Amino acid sequence: MNRWGAVAAVLLALAGAFALRLPQLDLRPLHNDEAVNALKLAELWQHGRYRYDPDEFHGPSLHYFCRAVLRLAAAPEPADWTGTHLRLTPVLFGVALIPLLLLFADGLGRGAVVWAAVFTAVSGATVFYSRYFIHETLLVFFTTLALGAGWRWYQTRRAVWAAIAGLGVGLMWATKETFVITLGAVAVALVAVAVTEHRAQAAMAAADSGATATGRARQHRTWLWHVVLAGGVAGAIWLLFFSSFFTNWLGLLDSFRTYVPWVKRAGGASPHIHPWYFYLERLAWFHPPKSPVWSEGLILALAAVGTGVSLLGKKSALHRFLAIYTPTLTAAYSVISYKTPWCLLSFWQGMILLAGVGAVAVLDAVRGRALKVAVVAVLAGLTAQLAWQAWRGSFVFFADRRNPYVYAQTVPHLLKLVERVEAVAAAAPAGRETVVQVIAPEHDYGPLPWYLRRLKHVGWYDALPGEPFAPMVIVAARLDARLDDKTGRRWIMVGLFEQRPGVFLELYVERELWTRFVSTLKREVEPE
Repeated sequence: MNRWGAVAAVLLALAGAFALRLPQLDLRPLHNDEAVNALKLAELWQHGRYRYDPDEFHGPSLHYFCRAVLRLAAAPEPADWTGTHLRLTPVLFGVALIPLLLLFADGLGRGAVVWAAVFTAVSGATVFYSRYFIHETLLVFFTTLALGAGWRWYQTRRAVWAAIAGLGVGLMWATKETFVITLGAVAVALVAVAVTEHRAQAAMAAADSGATATGRARQHRTWLWHVVLAGGVAGAIWLLFFSSFFTNWLGLLDSFRTYVPWVKRAGGASPHIHPWYFYLERLAWFHPPKSPVWSEGLILALAAVGTGVSLLGKKSALHRFLAIYTPTLTAAYSVISYKTPWCLLSFWQGMILLAGVGAVAVLDAVRGRALKVAVVAVLAGLTAQLAWQAWRGSFVFFADRRNPYVYAQTVPHLLKLVERVEAVAAAAPAGRETVVQVIAPEHDYGPLPWYLRRLKHVGWYDALPGEPFAPMVIVAARLDARLDDKTGRRWIMVGLFEQRPGVFLELYVERELWTRFVSTLKREVEPE
């Protein structure tokens, strides 16, 4: 494939990526994790404060980049933010990942990079989580930046690429604690490739009769300087982000302390414990009852081919690196008991690159023009099926448990509760100053702190308080509150709302306030 053909194909992939990621970003209710990130972003936006929490919530890069994007977009104040405002940043990073793949073009081949760009654009996993206000898409982008710049340095030995690689690593660190797993896989792959390359390099050095010991020493000093440069850039990024730009020096220590609670979770101290095949099941074949089949088997199969030819064929060091790095990273994530489905993106991008290699290998293995055209048509048809599946996952099954990428997702019905609470508050004498009590275990009220942000006095409890109750009370159904019976109908239950599948919330309203609210409804429908 010539250069301009590759550029045109990547541009088409970019257009497809935008088409699948950008529309209707507010369609799906915020997941609890998104809502928590939104509250931290609102604090940063309004008060310029961000404090890294070593126990929860991951790194600061998402919030700072999102603030920058919203500033550029002249976004309104947080009270008026929608899911579109919050999710625009991961969309942009998810789309920008595609041209970033061009850093690998001379190592993998233009054809492989084009196929990888197309698969990145249409993969159901990459599309779905690019529309999620969480850290994963940014982590994948910065990882790809670090690997791509590292490869460019290996090819050119230019200091600028060492600095960019350090930038990528620093931003990975500032994004999510799991970056250390990726660095471990990188180390394993680099050692393995170095061992295989050692003999060839030694032979080349011996044959280079013109090279002097002084010249080799100078070269080694230059390389050492580049490593120090990369480490310095990564350290500067760590310093800036974890100190919250010099406003929270404790954040630097917290960036290391965080591994204590996260190691405990990885070892099994978490509700998110799943078997080793959790990720691969969602990618290869996911078919719950009364559901269509979900599969990204095309990418998995081509990645297997790409791994084989990269290890066994006469390929570049980059091929061998990816063929060791990706399975190592996949195995590491599979072995760790703590699993949430969006974590698969870390190794999935490596598989997509190998799938690009595999697609080219399959086409090269075919002899005859007619047969080659037929294989291209088959691959194109299967790729179109991936795009259709990605559309279905993000626009039809966007909050449905039958979607392999939906996990602990807020049910759209919860928004009915939010609408009802705001409507009742609007009818109350105190308006948005009306006191609301939310009584539920933390994981049962989910994103309500974000959705009720316009109300000024919302209290949060994990057990029923003593009287007096607030004018509006939201209670987890499993607490069996029965406030209507216990208060002699002074509070009445006016609705049962689903928060997550199988998790319900009851809304109780003081009788006098409810009567006042209902009377406003009557006036609205009475003819003039």
